[in-house]
Amino acid sequence: MRDLEAWDGRPDNPEKSGWHWIEDADGLRPLLWRGDDWPERVDRGEWQDGCAVLSARDLSRGKYHGPLAMSSHIAALHRRSLLAPRM
Repeated sequence: MRDLEAWDGRPDNPEKSGWHWIEDADGLRPLLWRGDDWPERVDRGEWQDGCAVLSARDLSRGKYHGPLAMSSHIAALHRRSLLAPRM
């Protein structure tokens, strides 16, 4: 875990997309960071929680607890569900 006073709202290795544990006003929850490897350039550099998209600035008052250990198969399923069009 990082020095909480200095967190800028970005994860360790911000160039890489992945799931991380973040604690904010909504509690401790997993959020997906969309890094430089995210398919759509316009969507890079933001957090995603279901439908909500959050900027690094939105979470800079939260606490970063580190990356979430998730198998690559499960991570791919979650990522596809986030990219799927919503009706």
